Amino acid sequence: MWWILSLLLLIVPSLEIWVLMQLTYLMPLSTIFLQCIVTLAAGVWLMQGENFSLWTLVESELRNRRVPAEEVMADLLLWVGGVLLVVPGLLTDALGLVIFVPAVRQESIRWLRNSMLKTMGRPPLES
Repeated sequence: MWWILSLLLLIVPSLEIWVLMQLTYLMPLSTIFLQCIVTLAAGVWLMQGENFSLWTLVESELRNRRVPAEEVMADLLLWVGGVLLVVPGLLTDALGLVIFVPAVRQESIRWLRNSMLKTMGRPPLES
């Protein structure tokens, strides 16, 4: 698992830099900079409604071998979407915005719940 995270930490910033460099051929640098500032502000604003106690709640649920409630997972995904908007770059901004689409968030919650249940050795939920 650690090697996947290490690979992502190497590949994602490289892709973000490449995309931003390619965008400079299509639009002025000031527009790209403004887009980064606007999405940063939007991400911070969206994250204000959520707090770090979500991580504690999810961690305690998993430690007790329970899958967190759907509302908790939805809040956690919204927080992750806000974090992705704060990270500068077009790809992370796009992924952060996609998380805010309700249908995508519901499907992500279903996938996460089934993954957690599988890890715990329980059958996945039907839906």
